[in-house]
Amino acid sequence: MLVRFSKNAPTAKADTLTCVRPDGTSTYCAMPRQGILPHDAFHFVVETTLGWRDAFFGQIARGASLEFITTKLHDAKIDWSKNTQALQSESLVECLQADQWGGASDPATFAETLVITCRRRGVPPPDIDAEELAAVRVALREFGAVWRPLNPGQSVERTF
Repeated sequence: MLVRFSKNAPTAKADTLTCVRPDGTSTYCAMPRQGILPHDAFHFVVETTLGWRDAFFGQIARGASLEFITTKLHDAKIDWSKNTQALQSESLVECLQADQWGGASDPATFAETLVITCRRRGVPPPDIDAEELAAVRVALREFGAVWRPLNPGQSVERTF
């Protein structure tokens, strides 16, 4: 699936995410700006780096709309037993965003924070080791190095 992160004008409140599946169907939505990188870029980097296929982008690749997945993952009544990896991804993204805003924590502290964040969502924490965490952090820096200098109207395209 082609995933396109498009930067909009600086006056816009959001950028745009577009996903085009191999069968030609597509879905798109606004990506509210959250500072360093778009929230959905964090999802993409986490899920591709860790090889996760049942989280946010995996469900989109299987045909769900961006709007449906976003709403579903933020619904208090979500059936976590059928969406464990998606909720783990959301927790991991939240912790990584905190790292980006406040500075990276050591792997042990990060793991403790991830446990707490997953507990709030009612899911077990994902089994992430220090090497995988380091790989995700490197991938986030690499994505940011491409994203930040983009001008309005330009995009980053990746494959999921």
